[in-house]
Amino acid sequence: MVLRQDHTPQGGIIIGSLDLNTLKPPNLAASIFYGGSMKRVAILIDGQNLYYNLQNIGLIEKNIKWNDLFHSWIVGGEDELTRTYWFRPQKILDSYFTSENIRSNIVFKDYRIHHPNYKDNKANIPADIIAEIERKATIAEDWLKQEKTKFSKIEYNYDQLCFEHGDIEFVKTGIVKVNPYIQEYIGEKGVDISLAVKMISLSVDNRVDKIILVSGDFDYSEAIKFVKNRMTKIHLVKIHKGYPPQNRSVSRDLAVLADRVIDVYESDVRSKYLK
Repeated sequence: MVLRQDHTPQGGIIIGSLDLNTLKPPNLAASIFYGGSMKRVAILIDGQNLYYNLQNIGLIEKNIKWNDLFHSWIVGGEDELTRTYWFRPQKILDSYFTSENIRSNIVFKDYRIHHPNYKDNKANIPADIIAEIERKATIAEDWLKQEKTKFSKIEYNYDQLCFEHGDIEFVKTGIVKVNPYIQEYIGEKGVDISLAVKMISLSVDNRVDKIILVSGDFDYSEAIKFVKNRMTKIHLVKIHKGYPPQNRSVSRDLAVLADRVIDVYESDVRSKYLK
């Protein structure tokens, strides 16, 4: 083919009939353009999923040499890790748990017969019941305050990780839902959507040739199917506990969808990748 180089009015370069400033090539063409067989790779981490996986093997994020683990085990030697996106909740959802709402909910759940009088006619409620309502409310408020403080400390640890590892970008999005009455975490909301959107956008914009997903949540199955249909490779990381190796956090159906499953073993993490 005869190559012809011209300049567009906007200052772009045209080779043949292709404007490289607007061209979005298929992944194969992008691979050739960016240098031989090297693949551009992005790692997408579901932070809460990883947190519980590490907790299951008795480790926390700040103890691990992530750059070493990513480059020597998870990403192939022939590939280029362009960015790691680590998704985690932005905050604990506590806007509904005001002092008034907490007490009103306790009355409605445990002392419903007194609920009509609680707001305006507390004098009609026995003193011992009022005291019990206050006791339960105080326990719920103290737990919520304690968990928010713990969450803030965790945020600091993640910020430190970001400073230590330049390739990691922490994406804070969504919320953590809690139930202070039974002192329990319900789950997160919005994180999986943001991760799925990032996965799709990386593929649609042809910014990577391969995506490595650190999560076992089957909710990502539709996003995986979409990017695979666009010829973007999907690898899935499974973290195994103990010996013989065990993993119960990755959906088997999700593993089947992946182009490859990358097995990470507790023994290797402890022997090679701890600080």
